[in-house]
This record gives sequence, C-alpha cells and structure tokens, in this order.
Amino acid sequence: MNSEIIKTFSAKDLCSRSCMQIKMFAEHPEVRPQPNGNMNNGVSFQHEIALSTEGLIGEEMRGYYISDGICINFANDIVCKNKIMEVKSLNREAEEWYFNSCVLQCAFYSALLHKSNKKLITAKFYSDMGNPVIETTIDNDFMYLLRFGNDTYKIDVTDNDFIVEFFLNKAKASLEWDTAKEFDKIHKHKEYSELKDYFIVTKQ
Repeated sequence: MNSEIIKTFSAKDLCSRSCMQIKMFAEHPEVRPQPNGNMNNGVSFQHEIALSTEGLIGEEMRGYYISDGICINFANDIVCKNKIMEVKSLNREAEEWYFNSCVLQCAFYSALLHKSNKKLITAKFYSDMGNPVIETTIDNDFMYLLRFGNDTYKIDVTDNDFIVEFFLNKAKASLEWDTAKEFDKIHKHKEYSELKDYFIVTKQ
C-alpha cells in the first residue's frame, strides 16, 4: 500500500476524544492540549511501577495496526514479554467514568496488539527524552493489566475484531466533518456501554 495515502491516528485519541475533537486537532494541531503537571506526575508514578515489575523490557513502547488505509499508533506504558501494563496515577478518588475510560483504553490496546505483529519499539517522544531505543516481540498469550492507583485489574478481550473494527470506523468517520458529527451523534459518551460486553475486567 502506498504510504502516502495512509491516514494515521492515535489510539488514545480514538478512545478518549470525540470524532469532532479528533477532526479539529487534525486540522488545527496548535489547539491540542499540551502536557501538564498531572501528566508529568503520572510518568514518574509509572516509572516507579516499572522498576519494580518483574521481567521489565521497557516503557512507552509503540505498536501500530494498519487496515483500510488507516494506521493506528498506540504506546504501551510498561512492557514485559508476557504482559503489558497501563498505569494511571490518582491524586484523588476517581469517578466511575474515568475508570471506565481507562478500562476501555486497555481493551482497545490489547485488541490492537492481538491483531498486529506484536512487535513494539520505544516511542520517539520517549527516546527523545534520552531513553534507549528498545525493540521486542511480545508473546502471543500476553496479559493486559491496568494499574489504577494502588489497584490492578486484568483486562481480557473476548472479541478483538469487534473492538478494533469499531474504532477503525470511528477513525474513518473523523476524516470529514459531516461523518464525524454523525458518529458523535450516535456514539459520543456511549462507547464504554456499547463495547463492555466484549471484554472482562478482573481485579487482581
């Protein structure tokens, strides 16, 4: 496929922003929110967890999935050969919608990994911070975990195809204003409830 016709999307944007927001940031990147203090605190918390994780290979390791002219990039917080961990630090009691959003992100990333070649490489933004570039291929039967504050949850996806197809359709819809508006009209703030039957969340 000619790489010039591939449209690239962030998996994080697809599962946490509306189609209209994604379209807006694509056309006006200067209005995209910049990293703040909370994000920096989250990176520090993540690094502490990483250093105590048995079998650690690396942090902020990027994968990608390509289909129908769409490339979806996703960066995994903590990577081991047989498990991936997404880390969320909490500075106050979390609301249910935020927990659900984090779970959905993990389910989407896990589904993307299962449907990709499972090869990961250190994300450019992380190597630009002076960290070494690491490449690895994870096991086929990896676990996907969410570290949510002091609690850990295992996310098991029961239909990878359905979840990835949903977000592929969202990516395609965000290419034009009219289709972005229509997708949001149907799905905005409903993605978790629409997809929750396709993954299982188990507290560890």
